[in-house]
Amino acid sequence: MPGPGASATGPSPPSPVETPPASMTSTFSKGRKGKKIVIPPELPDLLKQFTKDAIRTQPEDLIEWATLYFSAMIQGQPLPVRDNLEKATAPMSMDLSPQSLTALHAELGKHSKVTKRQLDEAWKSCGLSQDLLKHITAVGSFGNEMEWIKFFALGCSYLGGTIKNAMIHACYILNIDSSCVPPDGCIPFDTFRYLYTYLAAVDGEVAQTQLDHALSQLETLSKNNNGMVRVSDFINSRKIRLG
Repeated sequence: MPGPGASATGPSPPSPVETPPASMTSTFSKGRKGKKIVIPPELPDLLKQFTKDAIRTQPEDLIEWATLYFSAMIQGQPLPVRDNLEKATAPMSMDLSPQSLTALHAELGKHSKVTKRQLDEAWKSCGLSQDLLKHITAVGSFGNEMEWIKFFALGCSYLGGTIKNAMIHACYILNIDSSCVPPDGCIPFDTFRYLYTYLAAVDGEVAQTQLDHALSQLETLSKNNNGMVRVSDFINSRKIRLG
């Protein structure tokens, strides 16, 4: 027989989850010391790019690869990622190097356009993979004649894996200022704009607003440097994100 005031079905069981006091919730949202937690504005984009590069590269040891990835980022070196501009697996041959691309540019860069035959001969003379050549020409949808600067841009992209690293390679190879030495490199703003705009169009993931903002910032900086864009202008800049 239940006592006075008791429910006929017995006392209600306690709730399995107790709601913390409002003061406790407020303190947690502000951090351990009562300070508001601020998410760095660049963190979402950084994690997004890291995730994309990890999926693209498929490293056997993710932790070891992540260490190399962020170490290269801190040092301003090309990231250890596999190029995937056309969202397809690139050839496994990785024999294209900054030195071989520099040699190709020295031979073919004097021409605004080159034929497929000229490119084949120069490519073979450097001992480079034919599969890689087919891959790059497929990405660029090149025919029997092509603009050399566009092929060069895709070569830089293959080396760098990201648009930013591709532009770093381009600045180093095309550097026209002997006083501008690694880790810096200088190229005319118009050349930078052409290469960057082309790579962004091929990549297809750089918003027009992002592209316009980056070029506007770099053009302003170039006016204080004889019309040149320097690697140091964008390599670690939080205001300029190339993609």
